[in-house]
Amino acid sequence: MKGEDIITFWSRVDPKFKVLVIYKESLTYPLIKESLLALDNSIGALIPGQEIILIDGERVNDEGLTDDHLLAIEAHEIAHAMLGHEGERNQTHEVEADELAIEILDSIGRKEASALLIERMKSLEEN
Repeated sequence: MKGEDIITFWSRVDPKFKVLVIYKESLTYPLIKESLLALDNSIGALIPGQEIILIDGERVNDEGLTDDHLLAIEAHEIAHAMLGHEGERNQTHEVEADELAIEILDSIGRKEASALLIERMKSLEEN
C-alpha cells in the first residue's frame, strides 16, 4: 500500500476492535516498530486496556501476508483481550491466544485463517 501511512478499519473478527496497519510513512512507525521488536519481533499487538490492534504494515508487505494472515493476527490479539492477558508476555499466553483464535476463526467460517494459526502452533512446538 504505497503512499499510505496508516490504514484504519474495524476488525472483521470483532467490530468493537479497531485495527491500525501502520507504514513507514507514518511518523509513529519507528516507535511502533521498536515496540513490536521488543515483543519477540511481533508483527501485531494489542494495546493493553484498549480495543486497538497495531499491525506493522511494512512487514505485511515485505512478507507477502494475505488477508487470511491479517485475520489470524486480529483473532490472536482479540483472544489475548478476551483471556485477560495484559502485561507480561509468555509462551502459555501465546498458546492460549492461538487456541482461542482458532476457535473464533472456525466459528465465523474462516478456516484458511485458522489453518495459518494451526501451522504457527506446530512450528512453535517444534522449536
